[in-house]
Amino acid sequence: MSLPTPTLALAAVACLASGFAWAGPQLNSTYQGDAFGPIELRSDGEHLTGTAPAGGPCQRPVAEQILNGDFQGNVFLGEITLCQTGDTCTPSRSFPVMLVYNVEERALGGVVKLEPGCESPALGKNGMLVLRAPEQGAVLTPVSAHAPEQRQAQAPAQVPPSGGAAQVAQQRRVEPVDVAATLKLGQAALLAQNPITASQHFQLVLSQEKEKNNAWALTGMGVAHFLRKQQPEALKYLEQARSVGSGAARAEAFFWTACVKRAAQESRLAQEALRRALAEGWSPPEGNVLVERELQQFSNDGTLYEAQLKQARGRKRVQGREPQGAGSASP
Repeated sequence: MSLPTPTLALAAVACLASGFAWAGPQLNSTYQGDAFGPIELRSDGEHLTGTAPAGGPCQRPVAEQILNGDFQGNVFLGEITLCQTGDTCTPSRSFPVMLVYNVEERALGGVVKLEPGCESPALGKNGMLVLRAPEQGAVLTPVSAHAPEQRQAQAPAQVPPSGGAAQVAQQRRVEPVDVAATLKLGQAALLAQNPITASQHFQLVLSQEKEKNNAWALTGMGVAHFLRKQQPEALKYLEQARSVGSGAARAEAFFWTACVKRAAQESRLAQEALRRALAEGWSPPEGNVLVERELQQFSNDGTLYEAQLKQARGRKRVQGREPQGAGSASP
């Protein structure tokens, strides 16, 4: 997914500062996944798109562009559209995804996080997706949508032994990033009403071994899901942020939990979360349009949150001393 122009410029600076080569690998051929089947990948600089043919495990009626995003070094950040199976699962939707490109094996791999309790016939075990470039002269094998038992009987083609693409994609350490700059990019994307781009940046922070419990990134992921009206996912990230964060980060997570609960019309829980946010020291960041929008939503509910809103608006957050909250461009 292409970033807005100002965000793109900031992203270039952040990536170069953190050691990334801005131009990603050029993938202009048909790649193959064991369960996924063939996909036509096309690069334009750091931008990558992927088009899957009709049929396949998701039984697409026509060829469809299902992969879209950008490389930062050897890391692809974007979204992929997949089908899901399960009683309460959305039949088809787009998911944020982070994939790692292995130059030696010419393979692009990573885990796609589906909705809780859901599976996809296009993915391998544990949601693993590995797309490999075929060897010269190899024949691409379309995946039939009507013969799953035949697919299971087939031996995976040219799967490397231990140390193969799947393991490399899972275990290879992602190149270090400038955490503060990447958080700022994610927050700027939220302000620009671009939650998918925002979640890509927050995921990049969380992929760092020392930052896997970064409360600001977790809260950012929660807000991104909230903006996409994915409340269960939003609450999951916000709960994790509250459990690992402290001080301002914990207060921020409580505030956005209140916003999600208010949107779900769970007013008692929203009041409690907003009370906890204020008790933890939360105050509205100056000029944050997302926060102002949510405060107005609380105000629209009449006197229910009146006392808490008065308390919040009576505070003034010190600028430049701490991260300014989800959606702010000034952490």
